[in-house]
Amino acid sequence: MPGVKVSLLLLLPTAALVFHSTPALAATSVKATATASYASATLQAPTGLTATKTCGTSSSVTLRWTATTSAFAASYLLSYTSNGSNGTPRTITGGTTTTVTYAITNGVTYSNLTLAAVYRSWTSPSTPSAGPVLC
Repeated sequence: MPGVKVSLLLLLPTAALVFHSTPALAATSVKATATASYASATLQAPTGLTATKTCGTSSSVTLRWTATTSAFAASYLLSYTSNGSNGTPRTITGGTTTTVTYAITNGVTYSNLTLAAVYRSWTSPSTPSAGPVLC
């Protein structure tokens, strides 16, 4: 039965290895660290809004400004009053747009023209008022 003794000798060290490795694994600890990074930005207003009127049978006003320095701005919001009543705000697409022309009605005073940069639900402070414009 020499073969049996050899088999037992081979199995015993293997069993001992398995037995001794289990407590070593149980004693191992894993440390995980999570970090978060946050950023914020301010939506800057456009600057230097001017209004130039062209009066005649097809009167218009051309608005010019310096674009916002916020590269992520998607559009602008033009607010104004018309003969003292608030006009419907107009969206001007493109964050790099700096000029727009609108038809105006002769005899109507357009004032308090202000412009704000827009990105999603964010709106910048408005520019100082341009105008009044009257043809």
